[in-house]
Amino acid sequence: MKTLLPQATIDAMVAEISGTLALNHMIEIAGYERDRLVEEYKTVYREAAYVERMAKQYGLEDVHIERFPVTAKQWDGELGELWMTAPVKRLIISYRDVAAALATGSKTADATAELIYCGRGADKSDYAGKNINGKIVLISGTPGAAAALAVREFGAAGIVSFSNRTGKPIDRPDQIAWSSVGGAAGTFAFSLSHRAGMELVEMLERGEKVTVRARVKAREYEAEMQVPTAVIKGDGTTDQEVVLAAHLFEGVAKQGAMDNASGSALILEVARAWKKAVDEGVVPRPRRTVRFLWVPEISGTIAYLRRYPDEVKKTIAAISVDMAGGDVSKGHNSFRMMRTPYSVNHWVNDVSQQFFEFVGDTNREKVNNRRVAYAYQYPILDPQGTREQFYYNIEKHYGASDHVVYLGQGIPALLYNNWPDSAYHTSEDRVFNADATQLKRAGFIAWASSLVAAGTYGTEALRVAEMVSGYAAERSGRMLGDTLRWLGDGGTVRAAINRTRITYAREADAIRSAKVFAGSEAGVAAKIDAMAATFAESGIAADTARIRSYAAARGMGEIPLTETEAEAAKLVVVRKPDAGGGGMGFGGGGGGRGGGEQEPARLTGMGAQEARAFADGKRSVLDIADAVSSEFGAMDVKLFLDYFKEQAKSKTLELISK
Repeated sequence: MKTLLPQATIDAMVAEISGTLALNHMIEIAGYERDRLVEEYKTVYREAAYVERMAKQYGLEDVHIERFPVTAKQWDGELGELWMTAPVKRLIISYRDVAAALATGSKTADATAELIYCGRGADKSDYAGKNINGKIVLISGTPGAAAALAVREFGAAGIVSFSNRTGKPIDRPDQIAWSSVGGAAGTFAFSLSHRAGMELVEMLERGEKVTVRARVKAREYEAEMQVPTAVIKGDGTTDQEVVLAAHLFEGVAKQGAMDNASGSALILEVARAWKKAVDEGVVPRPRRTVRFLWVPEISGTIAYLRRYPDEVKKTIAAISVDMAGGDVSKGHNSFRMMRTPYSVNHWVNDVSQQFFEFVGDTNREKVNNRRVAYAYQYPILDPQGTREQFYYNIEKHYGASDHVVYLGQGIPALLYNNWPDSAYHTSEDRVFNADATQLKRAGFIAWASSLVAAGTYGTEALRVAEMVSGYAAERSGRMLGDTLRWLGDGGTVRAAINRTRITYAREADAIRSAKVFAGSEAGVAAKIDAMAATFAESGIAADTARIRSYAAARGMGEIPLTETEAEAAKLVVVRKPDAGGGGMGFGGGGGGRGGGEQEPARLTGMGAQEARAFADGKRSVLDIADAVSSEFGAMDVKLFLDYFKEQAKSKTLELISK
């Protein structure tokens, strides 16, 4: 498979990037969940100090730690023991052994009380007929959901939960989920595995009286956000920048190996390999500065970009690595690239996708390769790793990581994510779930994608535009197939044609986005514009004809706009200048759905975020509804009308009649 990089460059990169070194970084950062030392709150967090030290050792430039204040104090557990005192005395769980056992936010306590089972614990009916005042409740639901009822309303002393919503408790019955007591002041909660929880339930259901003692010591510290950062400086051709980011912290107290020491370790290894390759002349110094950031998730990225608005203006693309290098045989997972939203269609998607496909195509067994014993065509293997195949997925945008902050600032940003992760947010989020081979492959993909982004300039922009055009044709073909099936299921000809128009306009935007590489090279931008215009005009004409032919064959005629659609077609949405950009939300879904006695359906989540992002002062409400529906599936136009009317009342935008 051909990529935008010469094979000789790929060979040199694959030889240099090391999954073993990335795995070593994971071990150093989160080999096990260490107790945060008091001195670290006053000086430098251990993880930040490690990244800074290694970045300097590797010869990276402008290596330092940015510090940002936070208003809330940091909770830190010091002791957590749950003992059974009757009918026998034994230690059930200890924070010393499993940090996930003590729910974040638990308060210092020493309580001995009867254990009462209260089902999920999230509804008043769970406590009906039970006197839990002064007792410790055992629940199968989350501590945060139960704390307000059990503790505040019914006077329970504390909570023991065996909920595991994010992991796989049936497959991994000894796994313990991370949890929080939420806002229930003055209480504590312990988390148990599914197996341990069910053992207690069985004792109680047999009629045994179980008494437990909970010992908790916890403190709160003045803390700050620390963001290690480093760069590989560009060669001076342009002041533009490319960013590779990973969150080194989720809060300060919690530490997870896959989430996200893996991503942090990976970009540190990319930085090392890249700098060494530049120093040795294997690859040229990039045209653009490459910035590496290790942040507290979301909050750290927000703080950093607010402090450096000039960097925001210079950044042409960002990649956020949030979990990478998972062992396929253990996690049954794949390495995933989450594309930018439809409202931000961009070359960054296709530049990265080509390397996912390259590694995926050359590192899997094929029947076609039977003459060479089914061997990989271009094996990317680490001597400390497995020989597993490389599984990957290219998916629509999903939020919930640092890339959304860049998107909110108008910067095209991708998320790399290893999913599913059966140890996600649990006690089993440990280094043993990583594979050096998969880390090496993920590191190559991140480096190769960033290398193209940082190095392409002048007439080379045409190669990127050409590649994007090829991918755009594939996507447009799939969208035509989806549109025809939707039309056959009762969609309207008008909406089908409009969806086609929107598709090609979106893909033309992706082609045009390659102009950022043109620099001062005469005529390059104009050639890319012409390429985009030809793609859109010819595509719209051809697919519109196909849709009309299909509709005629089915005996489908044009259907007049409904009253709601007609109203939506006459209203153009204009964002107020001070209302902020189309910042991306944290979900991947569309609008909400109501029914029965529930509240009426409302546009929420990613559907609402995308609706605002598409509001460019030119599109009507109907145009926006069609655009979002092409991304998430058919959605009622009334949801969009109601949403924008509501936003207009709050003065964040206005609706202008055509």
